[in-house]
This record gives sequence, C-alpha cells and structure tokens, in this order.
Amino acid sequence: MKYFGWILCIVVSIMLVSPANALIIRRAESVKVAADEVIDDDLIAFANTVDIKGVVTGNVCAFAQTVNVSGDVGGSLFIGAATSSVKAKSVQTIWAAGGNLSISGNVTNNVILAGGSLNIEADAMVGKDLHAYGGNFTADGNVDGGIKGAVGKFVMSGKSSRVKIRADKARIKSTAVVSGDVHLTTENEPQVDDGATIEGELSVRQIEEEDVEPFFFALAPVLGLLFGLVKVIVWISKIVVGIILIALCSKYVRRVMDTFVKQPWKSLGVGFLGVIVIPVASAILFATLIGYPLGVVSLYIFSTLWYISSIFVAVVLGEKVIQIFKKGKEVSLYPSFVIGMLILLVLGFIPILNFLVRIFVILFGFGSIISATWYLMKDMREKGLV
Repeated sequence: MKYFGWILCIVVSIMLVSPANALIIRRAESVKVAADEVIDDDLIAFANTVDIKGVVTGNVCAFAQTVNVSGDVGGSLFIGAATSSVKAKSVQTIWAAGGNLSISGNVTNNVILAGGSLNIEADAMVGKDLHAYGGNFTADGNVDGGIKGAVGKFVMSGKSSRVKIRADKARIKSTAVVSGDVHLTTENEPQVDDGATIEGELSVRQIEEEDVEPFFFALAPVLGLLFGLVKVIVWISKIVVGIILIALCSKYVRRVMDTFVKQPWKSLGVGFLGVIVIPVASAILFATLIGYPLGVVSLYIFSTLWYISSIFVAVVLGEKVIQIFKKGKEVSLYPSFVIGMLILLVLGFIPILNFLVRIFVILFGFGSIISATWYLMKDMREKGLV
C-alpha cells in the first residue's frame, strides 16, 4: 500500500486517455444514473450524493458524501466518500475509502477497502483477494481468494481460501469456512467459535506490549488511500481547468508559452522573485489594518499562479514532444496539454527528480505567467485599451 496513491493516479490517467472510452465528468449536488440509463464510457462523479442504479460500461470514480451503487459497472469502481454502499450486480474491482463502507453483490477481481467501518455483506461474492485496513472489519461474504489486512477489530462468518489479519481483536464465528491457513496477529487472545471450519493451519501470534505498534500502523494505509484520492481529484480538476483555460483564452495561453520558450532564463528569474516577494508582501500587508484586503488579494493571486503554473509548463512540454514527430505542422494546444500533464505525472514518480520537477514547474510557470501578463498590460496601455 506504500505506493497506492501513485498506482491510483496511473490507473485514472490511463482511464482519461483510453481510446475505448470517451470519459464523462458529472458535477452536481446529486449525480444519478437511472435504472434504465446506460453510460457507454468511463464516469467521474463529484457530488454530495452519487447514486448509480443503471449501467456504466467503463470505470467509475465517485467522490461524494454518500455513494450508492446498485447497477452494473463494466470496469473498476473507485470511491472516496463518508458513507458508501455497493450492491453492484457486477463490477471488476473495488477500491474504496471512507467512514462506513458496505460491499455486497458480485466482484470479479479484488476488493481494497480503507476506512472506519468495513462490511462485506453475506451475499457478497469476491472473485479474488480482499484487503481491508482501518477500524472494524466484518467479513460475512464469500471470498474466493485470501483475506488480508490490518484493522482494529476483525469478525468473520463467511468463506475464504486463506486469512492473514493483524487486529487488536479477532473473532472467527461458527459459520466461517477457511479452506487454507489462518494467520492471526493480535493484541488480545482471538476467539474461534466451535463449528468454525479451518482446513489449513491456525496460527496465532499474540503481540507483546513492547511490540505493539501505534494505531498509525492501521491508519497509514487509510491515509495513503485518501491521499491518493485527493491527488486524483486535483489532477483531474487541473485537466478540466486547463482545457477550459485553453478554450476561453487560447491567445493568452499562446502568449505565455512564447514567453516561456523565448525568454526561459528571464522567466526563471521572475518566477524566483515572485515566489519570494509575493508571500513577503502579503505578510507585510496583513500586518497593517489598511493593507489587509490587499493582502487577501495578493494571497489569492499567489495561490492561483501556483495552481495554474503547471498548466502552462505542460502545454509547452507536450507541444515540444509532439513536434518531434510532427515537424513543421501546427499542433493543437489540447493534446499538447494532456500529453504534457502525463509527462509531468510520470516524472513525478521518480523520488529525487520529483522535487526538481516541482521546482522547475513552479519557477518557470510563475515567471512565464507574470512576464507575459506584464507585456500584455504594457501593450494594452500603449494602445489605450486600459
């Protein structure tokens, strides 16, 4: 689970550029897919409530307060929500994080859960492995593969081929059937009810007081999953913002790109000064009652530049890559932007290079935007437009 955030980013990135599915993004107070509705694409939903009763042939990413899925999902299901209930008729793989998670229905491959309360209902069918990390974990369904994880409390009454769980408290009920080994690592003596079927070896390792790791051991995967979901949301939102920016202000985007390409070192210097000067100026303005509103404005400008700097760097980078293969031909800003963002994403996977890429993007992006905007305002003043 250490690299889960990066894995999730890669999966969603592949979704976004997959030629098989076009990708649908829905944002509203409530996003619904009716029982008679068929979405023949990947679906990304941002809402307070997401309710999927129909069919989605591709992958589904749902980020909401409450997520309910009772229809068919042809691909994988990614969920980030406070409360989730999945009763899918069919789904390939489930990745979910949140407060209360309930899973039932048919899952072809794996289920990966992280959260406070994790429940695999009695009618759940999991084709491969089940991983759970968090608070209370109840496994009442049928898992063809193994059950693994680290939780606070583990209770099993369903079926599985093997079990390897670390938990503060563990109980295997009389209806449980395990065709292989059961390995329990617990702080307290586990409870195995009479009648429970364990065909393999039952091994119990009771954690001594000095061996007990902090609660963060179980919480770390949850945080990793949530961090990954946030990364995905930010990346997707930046894709949307970049496309809108190109659509509405293509000439301005081109002007910033030209400044970056023609004056890279000046852009670097201006960016370096901007990153230092703007926060310092904001702090000084906040220190004075009269300058407080200007301090708020300057911080807003700083955060906006910080956010969009990678958009302009990505467009330039993507265009340069495309021009290698399409020499002398005009290149559209849209594929340049998407390819550039994917390149930055991939470069970010390399530990040391990740830091250098971030510095590069912020400084050059900052400087190019500030310089291009300054030249634009200067031209507008000369023409009497402002």
